[in-house]
Amino acid sequence: MNDIPSTNRMKILYSLPAVLVSGGVVHFLQVAKRLAERGHRVTIQAPIIENLDVLPPLPDAVRVESIPGVTSNLYTLPSEKNLVGFIKALKDLTLGRKAIGRAIPLDTDIVHAGFHPNALAAVEARNRGWWRGRIIQAVHMDPVTFLPESYKRRYAWLFAKTVSKVDHILTVCDPLEEKLARYGTPITNVRNGIDLIFLDTPIPHASARERGQYIYYCGAIGRRKGIDILLEAFAKLLPKFPDLQLKLSGRGSWDSYYKGYADNLGILNHVDYLGVVPLSQMVDLMDQCSVFAFPSWSEGFGLPPLEAMARGCAVVTTENDGTAQYVRGGENCLLVSPGSATELSAAIVRLLEDSQLCSSLGKAGIETASQYTWESVTDLTEQVMMSEMEIAASRIPR
Repeated sequence: MNDIPSTNRMKILYSLPAVLVSGGVVHFLQVAKRLAERGHRVTIQAPIIENLDVLPPLPDAVRVESIPGVTSNLYTLPSEKNLVGFIKALKDLTLGRKAIGRAIPLDTDIVHAGFHPNALAAVEARNRGWWRGRIIQAVHMDPVTFLPESYKRRYAWLFAKTVSKVDHILTVCDPLEEKLARYGTPITNVRNGIDLIFLDTPIPHASARERGQYIYYCGAIGRRKGIDILLEAFAKLLPKFPDLQLKLSGRGSWDSYYKGYADNLGILNHVDYLGVVPLSQMVDLMDQCSVFAFPSWSEGFGLPPLEAMARGCAVVTTENDGTAQYVRGGENCLLVSPGSATELSAAIVRLLEDSQLCSSLGKAGIETASQYTWESVTDLTEQVMMSEMEIAASRIPR
């Protein structure tokens, strides 16, 4: 624990839309853990709390609390065809904001909001005089494109102006920092980090990866991640590599959609869906795979390809706002166009047939990944929080 003066210790609330496996939640928990270890009092609140067994472990000093009266995953709205679930979630996103605001402890110095409804709830609570403090919002995806995707366009307007009402924005990549300037709110790019298990675990000899004979993907199982493109590309590979397998891990729509999609492509017997796996198993899967594929359409940052680079994997991915922070096509990975199963399959073939290329990409990837640590992310986050505390103190009448 860092020895910081008691006068500099902050009371920080992470107000999250849900605690479950996702890149954003991993980011929040990694930083919250380190802030607590530095002596700050940290609480995490969310309507849903799941997957703590596979998320980064938190010290006992970090309190994790459910928000009374709100029970929906506020990251998204269910389909309107699921009428009961849809109405319940819409109620939580609107009327439920009062409960989120009321749950903020009165002595909170900083609310670090994980998504738009939590940020707006904090703004509304402060406007009503329920608490006094500063509001920082994490914005990991461009609201203009992501809000309509998360809530559908006809409901996205509920949160369209939220980021212009908070005190500070924290983002994770340079391109998004530039785009968010349109809101006129102070912005800091704190970047992202990699769990030490990816950086410090010894990497086995490259021949183990050749023995694996499988392609690995980890992340959400959904359209934005290009899962359909990955399955189509894999189908193109099988005639040439009949013993090849595809392994997928992560939460999402495998059983409800993509399992049937793989079956229709005639590849289901070659696909192994593992569900949500702990980090130690993820490391093993990366260490044994022939290629790590991540054909996402868009990312706020895109941690999995960087984690795979840390393990020396031969990575095939796409360039977008998030991954542009660290991908270098032909240097530390191969880049393909989003939505192109043909390009993706061709890139994988190239790697399967060129071990020297795999080795050079892997070495460069390790060097790239070593630059992204959670300590540096925490340093920047803490600096922003302390500066916001100073602003608040300067406005107190003397």
